[in-house]
Amino acid sequence: MNVSIIIPVFNGQKFITNCIQYLLRQTYQNWQALFINDGSTDNTLETLKQFANQDNRIKIITQKNQGAAKARETGIKAAQGDFITFLDVDDTLSNSFLEKSIAQFTPETDIVVSTFNIIQENQTIRKNIKPGYFDKKEYLKKVLTGHYGWELCAKMYRRSLFEQPLNTPANIRIGEDAAIFIQLILRSRRINVLNEPLYNYIQYNSSASHVQSKEYAEETLKAGFFIKSILEQDEIYNTINSEAQAMLLLFFSNSTRKAYLGNKHPLVQRVHNEAYSFKSLNLLPLKKSIYITFYFLFGKHINKIIH
Repeated sequence: MNVSIIIPVFNGQKFITNCIQYLLRQTYQNWQALFINDGSTDNTLETLKQFANQDNRIKIITQKNQGAAKARETGIKAAQGDFITFLDVDDTLSNSFLEKSIAQFTPETDIVVSTFNIIQENQTIRKNIKPGYFDKKEYLKKVLTGHYGWELCAKMYRRSLFEQPLNTPANIRIGEDAAIFIQLILRSRRINVLNEPLYNYIQYNSSASHVQSKEYAEETLKAGFFIKSILEQDEIYNTINSEAQAMLLLFFSNSTRKAYLGNKHPLVQRVHNEAYSFKSLNLLPLKKSIYITFYFLFGKHINKIIH
């Protein structure tokens, strides 16, 4: 069985060597790495060509700059593997990621989820999750309520999940991976969750998840509403309505780390009106529900303390 590893790259020259070295160490060798050069203006393309000339499993596709979401779309169309996984060029895979992920697939399993190491400078923090084997609705509820992550990476997917086009949000840089991941859950049958860190998430201050701006805060909320619109189109929506509301609260929480928009902001008001209730708060982890409640009540003062 072959695995396609899709890796969007924009001006990632300084990360490529480390990323590829970890790929070459994989204990499972039947893979192809699709590097989508998304209009880079540094020496990304030249660096990639050096490695591609040495290993024919490394493929390069160059396109004009369209963002990570569109780069992933390009990679999905070119993927030839039985399974697909996603990797950010500034992150790395553990040596056994491919082997251990593939081993967890059964005939009904469509997604295998692993946990990850968070690497900050010289500190490594292991992210623990509760292992389990779930049907899609059970797992989706846990994702929407913050008990499992909605990152697109650190997971392996059966290729058949990508046969129909995915709905990618336009002009949103924050949360687009969550939008894709939730659509893949809706298409799946069973999901296998491992409590083993097989992905190394390396944090940099310059990454989009750490950039603070009003624009990013607004995009975070827009991503939440986009996902809700996707969920509303699915036949199971009536059974996950409360969890969808809880998901909006989580996106609100994430937005507060980008900027303080204020309770009078139209997007914040919409979250409050559509999702803020005891029922939806009660579905979230306790610390998160307390944080959201206090932010709605005392946001301006909390923002001064945090920022």
